Amino acid sequence: MSQWLKQIRRESYVLGAGTWTSCKVHLYPDSDGRLEIFDMELLRPAHETTIPDRPADALTLFQDLKAFPRTLDNIPQWMWTVFRAEGITPPVYNPQLKMVEWANKRLPVTETGTDFSAQPQIIDPSKEPGVFAKISRKLFG
Repeated sequence: MSQWLKQIRRESYVLGAGTWTSCKVHLYPDSDGRLEIFDMELLRPAHETTIPDRPADALTLFQDLKAFPRTLDNIPQWMWTVFRAEGITPPVYNPQLKMVEWANKRLPVTETGTDFSAQPQIIDPSKEPGVFAKISRKLFG
């Protein structure tokens, strides 16, 4: 079932806009099961945090944006709050190059998310100050 859910998540991805596929599976020994699918994010942090009502920690969100990247404008404010609280710069989708960029690296992105079979390219920030300047302004004002 986990492979099936991962497939749904990949197929739900929209380039630069991200994907959320949250569901609850109800299994019963003596009757048919039930699947509930939600259009909101239901991740929970791996450990308790000091930020109330926070659905996930920065590392979880970082990994999700790396796999299913969003443009700067499509990262919701609540995610920015989590990243700022932990001082983390998130991966960002670059629509001109069709790549996800993070920590001076980039990988190609397809219709179903990041292509992890490719070798990451190293970014020279001195040649591309625009993208990194935008991320820094968005994170730290």
